[in-house]
Amino acid sequence: MFSFGKAKSVVNIVIEDYVIRMVENNGKDFTSIKRLAEKKLPPNVVEKGKIVDDVQFYETMKEFVDEQNMKGKSVQFYVPHSLVIMRELQIPDSVIQAEVKQYITMEIGDSIHFPFNNPIFDVYHTIGEETVEKATVFAAPEDEIMKYIHVFHDVKLKPIAVDVQALGIYRYFYDDPASIDQENIYLFLELNLTSANISIFSNHYLEFLRFQSLNIHNTDWQPTSDEDIDWVFTGDEQYLQGLISDQINEIERIMNFYQFSIHSGEKSVTDIVLLGDMPHLEDVRAGLNEQYTLPVKTLSVGPLPIREIVNPAYIPALGLALKGGQTDA
Repeated sequence: MFSFGKAKSVVNIVIEDYVIRMVENNGKDFTSIKRLAEKKLPPNVVEKGKIVDDVQFYETMKEFVDEQNMKGKSVQFYVPHSLVIMRELQIPDSVIQAEVKQYITMEIGDSIHFPFNNPIFDVYHTIGEETVEKATVFAAPEDEIMKYIHVFHDVKLKPIAVDVQALGIYRYFYDDPASIDQENIYLFLELNLTSANISIFSNHYLEFLRFQSLNIHNTDWQPTSDEDIDWVFTGDEQYLQGLISDQINEIERIMNFYQFSIHSGEKSVTDIVLLGDMPHLEDVRAGLNEQYTLPVKTLSVGPLPIREIVNPAYIPALGLALKGGQTDA
């Protein structure tokens, strides 16, 4: 969404608190993918999406760039889940389409407020034709995003765009349009090692976005190898199962909120789509199927030209790769 230029060959980077994942491509489809790689992040370097140890993050990124021969490449990355907010704004009738961004910029801190200083934003969707009645925007704290951009520059990468991960995941999902029913409303549950991220799409439009920390530290997960990382939970397994159960139960509350608070009972979720890098996804799927009558689909990755078996943890990075180095969503 937030753009810094254009490029044809792109490194697409996803950063969680515990790992950096990369997909390199030079087009807008899976045949253009040239490389996939990931690298574990040391503990206490990134916490809830914020860089808290600038030096160690720089050192880890520099190692990753050197290991994967990425120096000089253009890069796209996601706003960390915990830092992005989606908000619908009321716009005065006098504001025309071409003036929406200017109006919002002028009103920030006056009639428009975000829960952080110095927000950067992009308009995702507007309602109205010549004039605008409502605008849905994504916003993030500029200071935190610029930390990533400065490190990328320092390790000889060229940032060209920052996207919203929910949009990238849907882009991946929509890459097979035959599997999507235009009338259906899809709830995406991305369950990662330390967070749960929920988004709801109707008619290809993102209507709901939510991040929740799972209160698990990344030190409770240990990698089984340095490449193609599989994770093993070393904490209290009963506690983890309780958190997973809580997330399954939380889906009902969110679906009710979407149906009755957002749409006054006129629209409801029809399908659940599950993904993430947590190794317990099959247990989660079983729990969802047991509790809800809705269809539950687990996103997977088919063979790629460069690799037969691909860890589904790469789905967000692949969704970013499908953006193709362009500035549009």
